[in-house]
Amino acid sequence: MPANAPTLTVAFGIGGTFTNVSADLLLAVDIRRGRQYQNDFLEAGTAAVILNNQSGAFDPSNTSSTWYNVLVSGMQVRITGNSTVVFAGALEDNAVNQGIYPTVSLTFVDGLASIAKAIAPALATSQFSETAALRAARALDLADWPSGGARNLTGSVVMQKTKQNMSCLEMLEQCANCVGGRFYVSRTGVATLVPIADKFTRPTQLLFSDQGDANSVGYDGIITNPGTDYVYNEAVMFRGPNKAQKSARFSSSVTTYGLKSKKLDAPVLDETAAANLALYVARKDADAVVLAEQIDFTAIGIGALATDMLETELNDLVQVKRLTYDGRNITLDCVVEGLAHSITSDNWRVSYFTSVVDPYTITI
Repeated sequence: MPANAPTLTVAFGIGGTFTNVSADLLLAVDIRRGRQYQNDFLEAGTAAVILNNQSGAFDPSNTSSTWYNVLVSGMQVRITGNSTVVFAGALEDNAVNQGIYPTVSLTFVDGLASIAKAIAPALATSQFSETAALRAARALDLADWPSGGARNLTGSVVMQKTKQNMSCLEMLEQCANCVGGRFYVSRTGVATLVPIADKFTRPTQLLFSDQGDANSVGYDGIITNPGTDYVYNEAVMFRGPNKAQKSARFSSSVTTYGLKSKKLDAPVLDETAAANLALYVARKDADAVVLAEQIDFTAIGIGALATDMLETELNDLVQVKRLTYDGRNITLDCVVEGLAHSITSDNWRVSYFTSVVDPYTITI
C-alpha cells in the first residue's frame, strides 16, 4: 500500500473474531458508501477487495488453506486506516481468477443490504402509533439487526399507526422523512437515524483549499453545480390512506424556476407537525445555490488530517475554499452525502459526494 498514507488493514472474521490479511497480498481496495446525489435513494455500501492468490490460499475449494470454510457468504470484513474503521460489512460475492496471475475479488456489502432484504409483514389492523425512533427500532428488530451499540436512533416525531406490508428499508425511509433527516449504516456498522435537529451539530471534518490554508487538504478535482438541478419549491407530505395530506409551496421560487414538486412518504401523526415539515421541505431547496457535487483528493501526505478524513461519516460537514481563475474567492459549506476510497499499491484516492448545507430548520 502507498507510502505516506494511512496504514491500511483488511481483516476477515467469523462470529466477531477477526484475522488480518497479510498486507503484501492486498492489491486493491475500493470502498463506496452513501449516495452520489442528495436525491438518490438509500443504497448499501460496498467494498471490493482484490487479493494476490498465487498461493491458492483464497481459493474456496482449497481444503488445506486456513481460509477454507471462512471465505463464505456472510463472512465479516473490517477495513481500517491507522486503526480507524472505514468500512464494516459482510461477504456477498467471491470471484476467483485462475489465470496466469491468480487473484481473488471479494465484494462486501454493509448492513443496509441485509435490512433491504427483510420484510415487515402485513398486520390485520393498524397498530403502533410511536415515535420515529421506536418505529425504526421495530423495523430493525424485524430485520434481526443487533441491539445495543449497533443502533443509534434519534427521532421524537410521532408517526401514524401502520399496517406495515413493506420492506424494513421502506419503514426506515419513512422514519427519516418524518424527522426531516436521514437513515444510514455507519462506517463501523451502526444503524443510525439522524433528525433535522442534529444537522447543525454534526462535526466539520475537513477544510479543502486550493490556496494552502492552514490545516487544510488540497483537492485536485472538484465538480460544482449551479444548483438548478436540485430546486424543489413544493412539498407534499403523504401521511397515509384517508389521512389529510399536507403541502406547501414557495411562490417566489415557482415564479423563477417553475413548479418543481417533491412528494414524501411521511406518515406524521400530528397535522401541525406535518404542515411544518412540508414548509421546511418546500423552502430548503427552493433557491438555486452553487454546490460542490464531488471533491477529489489524495490521502497521501496529509499528515494528522488523515484522522479527520478517516473518521468522516455520512451527513458530516466539510468546507471548500477556492480561488477561481477570474480571481473570486468562494467558500462552499457542504454536507457529505457519500464517499469513496480507491486504494492501490501506489495511491489512496478519496472522493466526497456532497450537497449544500441549507440554513433552515423547523420544530416538529
